[in-house]
Amino acid sequence: MNLIETEAVVLHASDYGESDRIVTFFTLASGLVRALAKGARRSRERFVHAFEPNSVVRLSFRQRRGLAWVESCRLVEGNLGLRSDPSRWAYAGLLVETTLRLHPENLPNTQFYALLCGALARLGTERDPVNVAALFLVRGIHLVGGLPSLESCGQCGRKLGESSTWTLSLGAGRFACQAHGLNHAGAITLDKGSAILLHAMLQGPVEKIWRFRLRKGMASEIVRAAAAWVEEQSGQRLKSRRALNCVMDPRWAEECNP
Repeated sequence: MNLIETEAVVLHASDYGESDRIVTFFTLASGLVRALAKGARRSRERFVHAFEPNSVVRLSFRQRRGLAWVESCRLVEGNLGLRSDPSRWAYAGLLVETTLRLHPENLPNTQFYALLCGALARLGTERDPVNVAALFLVRGIHLVGGLPSLESCGQCGRKLGESSTWTLSLGAGRFACQAHGLNHAGAITLDKGSAILLHAMLQGPVEKIWRFRLRKGMASEIVRAAAAWVEEQSGQRLKSRRALNCVMDPRWAEECNP
């Protein structure tokens, strides 16, 4: 069992037995990793604040069949700006849960790691967290192969600049021009400028996408459609989506009811 040392984001932690914890990380070296932290509940000094969700840590672990084994874990960045604002925390929950649902275990993805770290950092500081969430979801779905090409219409081949309106359907896996628009639940209608912006955002380095700005209504629509797509793909409802709906958008208030 070789020792792996890597930076990681803490996605989830739960108690296990009388003294242990099971922690799920998204690591730079190995992607999604589920690991056992032996004695973590009994010895607070060994893992001081190291397993808080949405934190960046320095992790040493040994890969084993089943759960990995945590040797050491040290807090690097707590992203404290998320913890004092319920709406930002809800967006962070959506990003983390999306990562858990979409990414397979033990498959390195350095671009996805950079995307997740960048999104969590900016969620705690930027004025418009819904824009951060929308950019993360579109680029993240693209990185796992779930986004259709935004180069041209999937029906007729019309190029991006040749139609004033476009429709993006994650559920159908299609991107269509005005003449072949998709009229069903979950399809996102984009004006030419928004379509060009999304296409450009997919082309450059992950670290540079945060300069892009979507209209707030468009960003909210993308977040909701992307969350629905993640639920469809995983076959499970996102707990974070319900919390986000209740906190951020009165139009979705009916979803707050049990």
